[in-house]
Amino acid sequence: MLLCKNCHAEVDQQPKRFPVEVLLRMQEEHYNWVDDCLGDVVGDRPPFHYLSYINVPRADMYAAANSIFLPQPQFGTARSIRDLGMGSGRLMAGYVNVLNHEDLYANELSDDTALADLQVGEYWYSPEATFRSKKVLDTYTDAVPEAWKKQECIIYRKFDGWRLICMIDPRWLTTSTASVTLSSGTFKTIALVHIASIDTDAMVALASPIFLGAPDRGFL
Repeated sequence: MLLCKNCHAEVDQQPKRFPVEVLLRMQEEHYNWVDDCLGDVVGDRPPFHYLSYINVPRADMYAAANSIFLPQPQFGTARSIRDLGMGSGRLMAGYVNVLNHEDLYANELSDDTALADLQVGEYWYSPEATFRSKKVLDTYTDAVPEAWKKQECIIYRKFDGWRLICMIDPRWLTTSTASVTLSSGTFKTIALVHIASIDTDAMVALASPIFLGAPDRGFL
């Protein structure tokens, strides 16, 4: 929860007075106050609490195609999101309008989703689910495209009889923590992905993730 320096110290030093339940109530009261003051200006919050991956080119393409205002991120000499330092937070905030776009959530993956339900070019939303990783590289080099050809530097989710394979470009990992998480073998995440190709013989859908992250559970 974002607080001023003095209030932050007060909360941290008095955990019995400010348990999780109290903090959640304070946050909800604040959201209600904002809604009352601003009315319809406040939209639904995206289901993401923390973004571990932002595919900047793909997100920009989606924004342009759907007439979503999106300030162009200034990378300067940075070669990855992590190189931006404090600026990475501003970059994440700039993509809230894209995250809020309802069309991205029109197709929702479930355990019952079949490969035949997918079409190339569609966007699919995966609520929190277990993904697995395979040799996710820490930095982008010429080895990354070669790794993709071998189905490495990927994360994937298993379904009944088929797999969703997501190619990971290390440039779009938001933090060092995200890099560790996505290379940990097995982890839980929510995802918005773009279907790039479908191989019915191999029973594989190849996808480009737009956003990966932890779900918003109602607190910050």
